[in-house]
Amino acid sequence: MLLRSIKIFVAPVAMIIGMTALLGCGSRSTHTAYVSLPNSNAVAAYRINNSSAEFTTIVGSPYPAGNSPASARVHPSNKFVYAANQSENDISLFTIDSAIGSLKEVLPRTATGLTPVSLLMDSGGNFLFALNVISGSISVYSINSGSGALTAVAGSPFATFPNPVAFALSPSAKFLYVLNANLASVFAYTVNSGVLQPVSALPVQVGNGPLALTVDPAETFVYVANSTDNTVSVLSINSTSGALTLLGSFPTGTTPTSVVVLGSFLYVGNLGSSNISAFSVTPATGVLTQITNSPFSAVGAPLFEVIDPNNLFLYVGSQTGKSISAFSINTTTGALTPTAQSASTGVSPSSMTVSK
Repeated sequence: MLLRSIKIFVAPVAMIIGMTALLGCGSRSTHTAYVSLPNSNAVAAYRINNSSAEFTTIVGSPYPAGNSPASARVHPSNKFVYAANQSENDISLFTIDSAIGSLKEVLPRTATGLTPVSLLMDSGGNFLFALNVISGSISVYSINSGSGALTAVAGSPFATFPNPVAFALSPSAKFLYVLNANLASVFAYTVNSGVLQPVSALPVQVGNGPLALTVDPAETFVYVANSTDNTVSVLSINSTSGALTLLGSFPTGTTPTSVVVLGSFLYVGNLGSSNISAFSVTPATGVLTQITNSPFSAVGAPLFEVIDPNNLFLYVGSQTGKSISAFSINTTTGALTPTAQSASTGVSPSSMTVSK
């Protein structure tokens, strides 16, 4: 009886250890990804193999959120995920199960301005920023590192020009850049303990129909995807004031809607032509040069791009394909190669965030 009891006890422990190894909880063989699904009012969760980019759906996924979650953001501690519910004007906080990566929402939700469409977070996970389109404002919250709870900082929400469409935070979190499609301009703000102050310089005009922007890791340039002009604009950053200067624009594919930077490479997702324009960046000038064989074909209507935490893969969300697909990145040339790895999302995904 005693021996039998010991065997019954040991088997579950071995099973748990095996599951832990499979899920990468005790190693760095995998990372997690969370995808916002506005048409399902949910957030999907995946575990992705670091070496192969193979997707595994986490048990229970997708997880209910508020109405039409447009953007998701994972905390650098890997304890929390936030989702901006654009039709509900609030933010959902989810805690992450440390063993398997599943989500559990913590209520009540946190109020934002009208129609929050995008979330940003500083690298330390101290502040969360929400871009509110209809109310023309940015809500900023301090993050409780223990519970993940959000508290609005003094002065939040901060007014910006009407109908902002996208924003980007500099790597140092000193500057915030807001894109306005109606004015075809980028507005600059300084950030101090979450408080935003407009940069005194005038906003910088870019191409027509700008829909996405990003800041390079060296905090030297801002890149803007102009969906109507089929170009990407390059702007230099004044390291002291955060003010911007337009350096020039370069042709892309049709209807660019996303832009990401990896080292000295820039990738622009072209919704209309269903491909990815890839460029090498001249560090001193920001000048872009098309990489050989660029643009690279993508699954229908790429809507967003995300670099994986190990800088080996580019994840691309497809609007019409209702999926996430993975491209391997040649770290020497910047060239992209499609992999066989993808995840079906069932409905069009709107954003993706990955754990570190």
